Amino acid sequence: MGAGGRQTSAAITPAVIYSKLFTREDYPHKVLGVHKWLGIFSLLHYIYRFALVPFKTDMGFSSGWQTATLLAMHLLLSVSSMIFKIPKKRIVEGSRIWPEYRLHSICFACRSLACMALAWAELRYQRAPMYVVNAAIVIGTMVAADVATWSVGEASRSSTIRDLDAPPAVQFFFSVMQFHATAGCLVGVRRFSTQFVYVWIIQFTAFLMTLRRKNLAPHKQLVTTYGAMLSFGFAIATNDALSANSWALVNTVANTAAVGRLGCRIDKYVLWGVMAIFTHFARKTVTGEDGFGHLAALWPYTWALSVVGVLIVGKAKLERTAAAEAAEKAALEEKVASAKAQ
Repeated sequence: MGAGGRQTSAAITPAVIYSKLFTREDYPHKVLGVHKWLGIFSLLHYIYRFALVPFKTDMGFSSGWQTATLLAMHLLLSVSSMIFKIPKKRIVEGSRIWPEYRLHSICFACRSLACMALAWAELRYQRAPMYVVNAAIVIGTMVAADVATWSVGEASRSSTIRDLDAPPAVQFFFSVMQFHATAGCLVGVRRFSTQFVYVWIIQFTAFLMTLRRKNLAPHKQLVTTYGAMLSFGFAIATNDALSANSWALVNTVANTAAVGRLGCRIDKYVLWGVMAIFTHFARKTVTGEDGFGHLAALWPYTWALSVVGVLIVGKAKLERTAAAEAAEKAALEEKVASAKAQ
């Protein structure tokens, strides 16, 4: 289990799980206990919504106040995580919470919750979609995340994906999926379920990291679970985008952004600013506004080209990683041979 300890699965019993998850850290400070209860109720809410997928459209979300209240519950869950003391530095394997990650998880959970709140307000008050707000949410989240990174100091910073102990191909997949999440927020298909799954991935990943910290789960299995969660989220987002005739558009935006950032190193504010302007006009092709509807037939082709671009960037990235690892290995072998010769 690496840096996490020597706890084995055979030793993990219900009693051990309870003793590690419900510690004296939660009491007598009642406010700490609130975070636990928010987590329990949020987990039950996720189970309930996912169970509705085969039976109800959009996981049963509506314009009622119940939906707004439940969104507030998830917001409080993320924010209340700030009451815990955590190590300032990330461990080598990278699967435990560190200060920068905690703030970023709050920022990106709030991004999806804000998108859901926007859709809820439009539905409740019968307003036309305010897509400009989606763009503002995406850019505002990037600003908030950068401020969070600056605030924690150098020692508490770490790239979430690049510094994760996982194969390069897996790291690349995780990175590309982050662009898909941002594209989903920017394009703004008016369904709650896509954004709700994003919130689940963020909050449940934090819970998995808590299990890792308490030696209740091994690192590799957590990485595998995270990959499965991203795949499930992509499936839900695909279904929602298909319902709005926007799947190829969303994926084109996501893949193009990934190529621009990962392959060409374009500044993220410039990149997503351009994507926001592009999406403003591209969205009209799938809604049929201003006579642009006939251009919707082009999106499958642009999507295919964007996939090729991602594959090219991924191949180059993996080759660079392999070359760097080979050079590092050769340098180490040379150092050992030199030491033996002496």
